[in-house]
Amino acid sequence: MLNIDIKLQLGDFNLDVSTVIPSTGITALFGSSGSGKSSLLNTIAGFQQADDSSSIQFNDKPWFIGKKVSSDKKLKAINTPIYKRRVAYVTQSACLFEHLNVQKNLEYAIKRQRIHSTSVQTSNQPAISFNELCDSLKIQTLLHKLPLQLSGGEQQRVAIARALLSAPQLVLLDEPLSALDDSSREDVLGHLERLHQTYALPFLYVTHNLDELMRLADRVVLLSEGKLIANESINNILPALNLPLSVHQNAGVIIEGTVRDFDPDYQLIKLAIGDSCHLWINGSQTNAHMGTKIRIRVYAKDVSITLSPAADSSILNIIPASIEEIAEVKNGQAIVRLNCDNHSLLARVTAKSIQQLRLAPGVNVFAQIKGIALLGAA
Repeated sequence: MLNIDIKLQLGDFNLDVSTVIPSTGITALFGSSGSGKSSLLNTIAGFQQADDSSSIQFNDKPWFIGKKVSSDKKLKAINTPIYKRRVAYVTQSACLFEHLNVQKNLEYAIKRQRIHSTSVQTSNQPAISFNELCDSLKIQTLLHKLPLQLSGGEQQRVAIARALLSAPQLVLLDEPLSALDDSSREDVLGHLERLHQTYALPFLYVTHNLDELMRLADRVVLLSEGKLIANESINNILPALNLPLSVHQNAGVIIEGTVRDFDPDYQLIKLAIGDSCHLWINGSQTNAHMGTKIRIRVYAKDVSITLSPAADSSILNIIPASIEEIAEVKNGQAIVRLNCDNHSLLARVTAKSIQQLRLAPGVNVFAQIKGIALLGAA
C-alpha cells in the first residue's frame, strides 16, 4: 500500500492530499490542469519535498517522515533518497540519452539497477526479461537506432521499456501520451493495456484524458485545486452522479464481460455481462477466444432509452434495465444511471425525453446500445 499524507505549498498553490493507494494495478491521478496531479507524483518520487507535517510510506517502508510528524510521534525524521525508493518515472518527453542507441539506453537502466541492488531490499517481483519486454513493446527492430531516428511513439515505448528494466517497485507515468499524435497515442495505449495485464507492477498514471482513464485505470484518485475529491475503484467512480466524471463530455462506464460466442461472418463477439444479459460488440480488433475476459467502454452519448424493445431496429443491443438515479437537468440534458444485471450504465438524454417517457428512479426500461459503439481492449 502507498500511504500518503502530503502537504505542499508552491507559491499560491496548496497541495493537501491524505489517502491510501493500493500497490497493485493502475491507479490514475485524474483532474483538470492545475489540480496538483504532477506535483503529487513528484513528491511521491522524491523530486519535490513535502513540508514537515507530511509522511509517505510504501508497503510499510517509510519514504518520508517530516520533522513535525517525527516530533509528534517520537519517530526519526526520514527523507529516503530517490534511487532508494526504486521508482521508475516516465514523463511527456521520453528523455532518452541521444548519444546512445536504444539498446544502450535500455542497458543503462539494467546497470543502474545493479549498482543500487546492494543498498536496497530486493523485490519479490520476478525479473523482467529483456527480450520478452522488447517483443511486447515491439522495439526489437529499433535496438540499433539512435533516439533521434525514432518517432515520438517509438521513443515513448523505449522510455517505458527502460523504466520497467530498472526493476522498480512503483512505476510513475506523468501524462506520457500527451505529446503524441493520435496514431502514436493509440499505439502506445494499446501497449500499456497489454503491459498492465502482463506485469504485476503498480502504476501511478497521471492524466486529464477520460478516454485514457477508462482504458487503463483500475482505481482513480480524483483531484481538484490541490484537494482530494475521491479515491475509488474505476467501477464505482465513473457512474457516481455526485462526481464530475459523470457530467464530462465523454462520460461513460467500463464493463468487464466474458466472451461466449464469435460470429466470423459479421465480426461480432457475444459478451456475457451477467447471468442473463449479453452484448454484441465489434470484434474485428479484439481478442475473441472463448472464455476471455474483455473490458469495454460504454459512453453515455451512445446509450438511449426506450420503454419497449424494438423488433425492427438496426441497434443490436437492447437490454432490460432499471433507472437508479437521474442527475439534475442542465442545458436541456440529464445523465441517467441504469442498472443492467448489476452493471451500471450511463445514458445522456434530453429533458424532453425524461418528461415524455416519464422517466424516474425505479422505472423499468430498455437500454439501446449500438454494437459498433462499444470499444474494447485491442
